[in-house]
Amino acid sequence: MALATPIIAATYAEIALKGRNRTVFMRKLINNIRASLKGEPIADVRHIESRVLVYLDDATTAPRVAEKLRKVFGLQWVSPVVPIPRTEIDLELLSDLEAGREPRLTRISEVACQLTEQNRGNAKNFKVATRRSDKTFPIASPEISMAVGYTVHTGSGLPGRMTDPDLVVNVLVLKNNVLVFTGKEKAFGGLPSGSSGRAMVLLSGGIDSPVAAWLMMRRGIRPEFIHFYSGRNRSEADVDKIIELTKILVEYSPVPLNLHLVPVVPFEVRSIGLVPDNYDMVMFRRFMFKCAERLAKHNSCRALISGDSLGQVASQTIHNLGAITPDIEMPILRPLVGMDKMEITAWSKAISAFKTSILPYRDCCSIRSPRPILNARPQDLLRYSDEMDLNEAVFHALKDSEKVIVE
Repeated sequence: MALATPIIAATYAEIALKGRNRTVFMRKLINNIRASLKGEPIADVRHIESRVLVYLDDATTAPRVAEKLRKVFGLQWVSPVVPIPRTEIDLELLSDLEAGREPRLTRISEVACQLTEQNRGNAKNFKVATRRSDKTFPIASPEISMAVGYTVHTGSGLPGRMTDPDLVVNVLVLKNNVLVFTGKEKAFGGLPSGSSGRAMVLLSGGIDSPVAAWLMMRRGIRPEFIHFYSGRNRSEADVDKIIELTKILVEYSPVPLNLHLVPVVPFEVRSIGLVPDNYDMVMFRRFMFKCAERLAKHNSCRALISGDSLGQVASQTIHNLGAITPDIEMPILRPLVGMDKMEITAWSKAISAFKTSILPYRDCCSIRSPRPILNARPQDLLRYSDEMDLNEAVFHALKDSEKVIVE
């Protein structure tokens, strides 16, 4: 029978580099863990000796809970573990040391052997990796690894290999328990959600913007989303794909997220006959940023996030990026600006957004003028904005917008 893993140990990386405000980040991380695991049989979440330990009421849920923990930003590794109370180890160890015998570490070795048998798969070699968080433990990490490794080798027949082993048996010595585990799932790292404030994401129906949102969420941003749809009202727009993309991103958030659906008709009505065809795309992008900025200010957002990649399409030339937003009063974060399409696509697949992103969708930008200007000047866009009364278009578009809470 498989060993029960009633505790999941999670490590963090970047938070450990913080100084006096580290406790703020840790509090945010633990609160996010609790929120992300709401509904799961969690007995407690504790920060113990540079680890976050999640105690389960039902050990059979460990794989499901571990998968949810992988999506909590701020965590680096996640491992379901077998805990061994130090009371089951210390007396035997003290006896061995007083008698001058080699430490047996019987209970640790038994668990290590069972985990090796359960998880060896096609492994042809192994290694025992020991770390003493409790430095008062009377024998050093290499001695623990040797004692446990000898027993595992004897029981399994596997040879030891210190470099690039097929299987790693981990032993972590804490003050009250020794944790033994073989599974070590990599999480996404970064900073806890919400620790860097809020930002408004311009979300399209393509590959780029969901990846941009996810990358900034990993940096601690809590996003709000704004999407622009064709049609006079939502009933004429097919926004199911956009909601589905937002649901994918919500899996990485401890709280529900807001999606603002904004019609483009107010822009189109005012731009006809006033904005030349070759300026239609850049002016429409300007309309989007102005709407996003105004909505961001009303929702306590401190920045805008866009999926722009330098030179990828006509609106993303270095001239146009500068000309579209000369009067935006908050930072515009463009995490994809230096990536190519292959890199962005790889990230899209990694976060499970790619299959949804490539579904057919009538994106607003795809129906703009087919030959946009490549080197627009800010003064020209500002002039066209005045002539078509862009601020009035923004006002009416946001007045007719709709907020959807996605969870």
